[in-house]
Amino acid sequence: MALDFWIVLQWWGTLFLVGAVAWPLTKRLFTGWHDGGYLFSKAVGMAVVSWIVFVLGTFRVMPFSVWSIGVALTAVFLLGLWGNKGDKGHKGNWGKIILEELFFLAALLFWSWVKAHEPSIRGLEKFMDFGFMQSILNSSYFPPADMWYAGLPINYYYFGHLVTAVLTKLSGLDLAYTFNLMLATIFALTLTMSFSIGKQIGGGILTAFLVTMAGNMQTIYAFTKGYTGENVKPFWELGWKIGEIGGIGGIWGKLGEGMNTYWYANATRFIPFTIHEFPSYSFVVSDVHGHVLSIPFVLLAIALLMTLFVRFVPSQANQESGIRNQGLLQIGFYGFLVGVLLMTNALDGPIYFGLFVLLTLIHDSKFMIRGKREWRQIVVMIGGVLTVVGITSLPFLINFKSFVTGVAVNCPPSFLANTKFGPLIFEGVEKCQISPLWMWWLLWGFFIYCGGWLLIKNLQIYKSTNLQINKTEQLLLIFFVFALALVIVPEFFYFKDIYPAHFRSNTMFKLGYQAFILFSIVSGYAIVKAIRGKRKLFLILLLPQLILVSIFPIFAVRSYFNSLKTYQGTQGFGWIRREYPEDFAAIEWLKNQSNGRFAIVEADGDSYTDYGRFSAFTGRPTIIGWPVHEWLWRGSYDVVAPRREEVRTIYESEDREATRAIFNKYAVRYIVVGKLEREKYKSLAEWKFSELGAEVFRLGGTVIYETY
Repeated sequence: MALDFWIVLQWWGTLFLVGAVAWPLTKRLFTGWHDGGYLFSKAVGMAVVSWIVFVLGTFRVMPFSVWSIGVALTAVFLLGLWGNKGDKGHKGNWGKIILEELFFLAALLFWSWVKAHEPSIRGLEKFMDFGFMQSILNSSYFPPADMWYAGLPINYYYFGHLVTAVLTKLSGLDLAYTFNLMLATIFALTLTMSFSIGKQIGGGILTAFLVTMAGNMQTIYAFTKGYTGENVKPFWELGWKIGEIGGIGGIWGKLGEGMNTYWYANATRFIPFTIHEFPSYSFVVSDVHGHVLSIPFVLLAIALLMTLFVRFVPSQANQESGIRNQGLLQIGFYGFLVGVLLMTNALDGPIYFGLFVLLTLIHDSKFMIRGKREWRQIVVMIGGVLTVVGITSLPFLINFKSFVTGVAVNCPPSFLANTKFGPLIFEGVEKCQISPLWMWWLLWGFFIYCGGWLLIKNLQIYKSTNLQINKTEQLLLIFFVFALALVIVPEFFYFKDIYPAHFRSNTMFKLGYQAFILFSIVSGYAIVKAIRGKRKLFLILLLPQLILVSIFPIFAVRSYFNSLKTYQGTQGFGWIRREYPEDFAAIEWLKNQSNGRFAIVEADGDSYTDYGRFSAFTGRPTIIGWPVHEWLWRGSYDVVAPRREEVRTIYESEDREATRAIFNKYAVRYIVVGKLEREKYKSLAEWKFSELGAEVFRLGGTVIYETY
């Protein structure tokens, strides 16, 4: 544990450096913020520094190295200094800034400690995410090679993975540590950045908790006998009666029973054939995936929208409405952030561009009586942001092909089945899934209750007094309505991908994730407002709902991290060292080979299994890794199936020339024969590898051959 403490401190030092060089720029972006936006400085630095490194590497100006990171850090620092000429700084805020840095460090240490109770880089998407990061670290230029599809680059939104690689290279630590430390970093950034947002409008602690740790009201099943698998039953049919609880002691007792029967992941797979995750779940299951990597940039975008449209600036400037007199830097940086979001978690880009457009159009009561000049300014603002989005994301988009084939209609009418009209796709009538209202309410009801109360309160005030809604609440109400639209859209439309039964799953997942964050910010404000206004009826009805969304992490942490009983450390390879010691030694051997471009061969296998371990952990491309993932990324199984057969030919065919031809086709240098290869290929023709190459590694049953 002592060793891990110093590793975490070394990682924190890297984050502090990135935030420090971005602090002058951040101050300029968040003029009028309670602390100059200090808690956003690390996210600003991570975005801009990584983007500069990315551009330098994409256009082959400078290879990816500590030197290119140093150039990027210097550029960001000088840009911030230039933008703050004449600024005397935040002399009165240094005490607050020190406290905030300690707050961030405490959060980082806390989740690093939690994660160290189950640090295994295994299961769900971890092989994929680690493989992307390792492949990026292996690269001098971008785009990086796809470790599961030899010969082609990654066709996925990987900018967040690149951010992790940049921080890893700068820190000097091994990715086996920084993969888990990045998760703890995102937890700490989510907690502190949402706290800063909440504090700016009122309710910092509650907002931070809701965004970072809250779940949904599906936890009511913890007080029932529960259900197994996907056999979801209404909670009122499960034999438990509310009246049997019997006071606070009874509630606690039922909660204790629920610890043994409630499965926390059901809160994210409640409505059949859908996914509806949220940050708290992500921090537990520990996938450092695109939707998680984008959270700091999402919160940065939300905070910048608040700065643009509420304008937290002193004196006379605070009386100006909207964004007409706001600096070009903030507008341009928002466009940059939307581009970063597009490259990190693709749908987040359009979502936050759409939110900007909506706010630009309806941010004040003069919407219906604007003149030509105002409309021209609005068009220029939106066009300017869109232009910056394009410039920011261009280095990524020139090498990316979307695997979404269009927008489809849920439950299409039979006469339009299997047709296409403009951008809309009408699939078969079997593509019809409607969320039961009671299920939908358990997922979103708490947030709708809070936001709905705030909306009704403001409408009543406006109707009775004709007073203008204050800018903060106007902004939050737009957030609320926009988030509500995000969770309603999947009931009518979905982005078409390869999945048959779960066809609207990714759409609900990506839109709902952002809705959860926006809802949480609105709800934190609404609850604090109600407490200060002594709205007793609202608070009485709120209490059971708040309890239900608040207890989720109790179940999740207890289950995933085994009640925090066994500290294992932040290094994530302990599991493979224990279960596949021979393969682990072979992986370490492969990682130490030259950095020249070459491919390896290993057995392909189903997603979320241990197949693809060599390519994932070394970042070296294999012919085909997880086939279904590549099917999604490449858009067709037709390009995946032949590769699977070629891998089978390599391991089972006795035709040496056919095998040699495949080696040459994919520039294969090493062939792995380990435990999983021996299990999968029963007719293994291992003898031929000694004729086509030479044995270069052997430990127990794991052998590596190098081709001639």
